[in-house]
Amino acid sequence: MSVLPSSRGMVLEDSAEGFWERFSAYAQEWPIAPEPVGSPILELLTPAGILYTFDRGLTPTPRSPLRVLLHGVVEAVEDTEATGFSHLGGGRYELRGQVVRGLERGFYLFAVGHPELLFVLASSQPLPLGPLAVRLAPPLMAFRP
Repeated sequence: MSVLPSSRGMVLEDSAEGFWERFSAYAQEWPIAPEPVGSPILELLTPAGILYTFDRGLTPTPRSPLRVLLHGVVEAVEDTEATGFSHLGGGRYELRGQVVRGLERGFYLFAVGHPELLFVLASSQPLPLGPLAVRLAPPLMAFRP
């Protein structure tokens, strides 16, 4: 896996609300597992498996299902034809899927599996369209309205 330069210095978001406004078109609705009150972790129950995400919502977690926008920062990339994701522990994930399109400078739409699980990924280097495995820096974040 090729390690990319750090995304430090790259502006990822101006605010949680601003990030949601920019990319909410790529949000999807998934069931969530109940969490203890005040927990910053959302367990999203996707067809590809459970995703543990850092909740970037400002209000208490609403009931399931929940419309969320998944966002990760790419640390490393590798060619692959496989699909799916692996939880690497400590808030780290490896995603195997497709770079669908570039969104804004440094941001890409990434799809995993069928039905597609969509992610907005930030990368310090351009990502090629097509199949790719990406390792994400922790945490995987979930933005919500």
